[in-house]
Amino acid sequence: MVRAVLDHLVVAAATLEEGEDYVETRLGARPLRGGKHLAMGTHNSLLRLGEKTYLEVIAIDPDAAAPARARWFGLDTAARRAELQTAPRLIHWVARTDDIVAACRACPVECGEVQAMARGAFEWRITIPADGHRRRVPCVSRRMR
Repeated sequence: MVRAVLDHLVVAAATLEEGEDYVETRLGARPLRGGKHLAMGTHNSLLRLGEKTYLEVIAIDPDAAAPARARWFGLDTAARRAELQTAPRLIHWVARTDDIVAACRACPVECGEVQAMARGAFEWRITIPADGHRRRVPCVSRRMR
């Protein structure tokens, strides 16, 4: 049996600063800068929620080159961008599993292609649909470099 658990919640924002302010106002704790996702042209801040669970604030990095593919979480869509101009918001959650391939096979929803990603000292694999849109159940497997 494939096991998946909550890895993190995703809050998207028009800018990282707006997202950090949003979380701090609501939760009383400010997320710390995480780093850049070069392959997606995004950057993030993180707030630990538990030993292996966190909240991620994500935004398009204005200093990054646009990726050759659609960004994750639908960040490239006009509808998402308009929504985030109004206010940051909780947009998704991500699951963690030890076997991402088996989890994708067992998932009743198409998760997308498994992609290798890195941010700083971290490397992981994540499913990202080709169109960048969110699915009901994204699958993630993480390991440190």
